[in-house]
Amino acid sequence: MSSLNFNYQHTPFNKTIQLYGDRTSGQGNFKFAGLAELHGIKLVLLQGNTNSLEQPADWRRFLRLIHLAQRINKPVLLWNIPLLHIATTQHISLALSTVIQNVRIQLFKLPLPIITVFDENYEFNLAIHEIEWSDGSVIVKDESDKLPNLSNIKGRNLRTADYQTDIVPHILDLLQKFSQIPGEKLVNNRLESLHYPIDFQL
Repeated sequence: MSSLNFNYQHTPFNKTIQLYGDRTSGQGNFKFAGLAELHGIKLVLLQGNTNSLEQPADWRRFLRLIHLAQRINKPVLLWNIPLLHIATTQHISLALSTVIQNVRIQLFKLPLPIITVFDENYEFNLAIHEIEWSDGSVIVKDESDKLPNLSNIKGRNLRTADYQTDIVPHILDLLQKFSQIPGEKLVNNRLESLHYPIDFQL
């Protein structure tokens, strides 16, 4: 993957390198996709916007980054990436369906920590349903949102943040925790989560 845009503005990351990859098949539509460093921790970062994951090119770039994370042995941080929401609600062509399935399979098989973040730009009650497949999640709770009963997600490693500035300490905590867990165990935990879907009671 080729690298451009070494300065990613207005983020908590110390260093970033945006990676575009194979331009012949499309770059995908993301706010950021590439390598980042957060308080000395190097990781693969994918940050979405309102138009992300609408085209096969988006998912192919997503897939390339998953493969890169495994190749360089770095955790994955997905910021405002509503994978399940898009995969289950969007009108999907055969080409799009195939690449979405490939992404989901590779994510579940990735023997490295996967952390999801949903900031104040994403609705809390939608973001909460994205946590079932990742290792840990950080969600900024809007003051207007009614907090669901979270007792039935014990052990799913959800962190709720009151403010945007609270996100980074939660990310660091989750990365430290999951970096100590063998990759095989991370994969098994994700697979087990598929058998226990989340059912929230407000």
